[in-house]
Amino acid sequence: MESSITGNIHKGTSDEKLVDMTIHGNTLAFRMLIEKHSGYVAGIASRFLLSHEDTRDVVQDTFIRIWKHLGSYDKRSLFTTWLYSIAFNLCLDKLRINRRRMEISLTEEHMNEPGRKAETENPSQNMDSRTISRAISMYSEKLATVQRQVFVLRDLQDLPVDEVCRITGYDTDKVKSNLYHARKFMREKLLKGGYL
Repeated sequence: MESSITGNIHKGTSDEKLVDMTIHGNTLAFRMLIEKHSGYVAGIASRFLLSHEDTRDVVQDTFIRIWKHLGSYDKRSLFTTWLYSIAFNLCLDKLRINRRRMEISLTEEHMNEPGRKAETENPSQNMDSRTISRAISMYSEKLATVQRQVFVLRDLQDLPVDEVCRITGYDTDKVKSNLYHARKFMREKLLKGGYL
């Protein structure tokens, strides 16, 4: 039934085939790319931005940019690497914009409350995965920028190191070094908070 609606498109159609079909005017192929990858892009964005509105904006902007620049996609690399690079860079742009807005809106009162921490649950209570996820999100916000980038992509999004390198533009040593420090920081915070 699905094949009669989408022609020769099916759920197993490769990204490269969908890209070719989209370039040749098949909008259903592009819709399939969006359906196939929007959840993963949203996952990356939400871990960086922690705002539903910003996440939604980045997902939408990612696919708009893909649509506009699909003809310049270099087929020697994986489509997903290109897609995630675009999403990653849009996240960085959004973080820069948000940081500038925050700096502008800071008042004397806010400046006197450094490092105000969110209330945490009693560590002796039974913790479910959502509680631990919230702790990881809270602590990952405190990582240095590069450490947070590689931690999110490698450990939270489970991308291989070589793909993290391609997405961020960092060399392997920089990724591994920052990942080591990020993991060490996270382990210490999670232990101290009673999450591990």
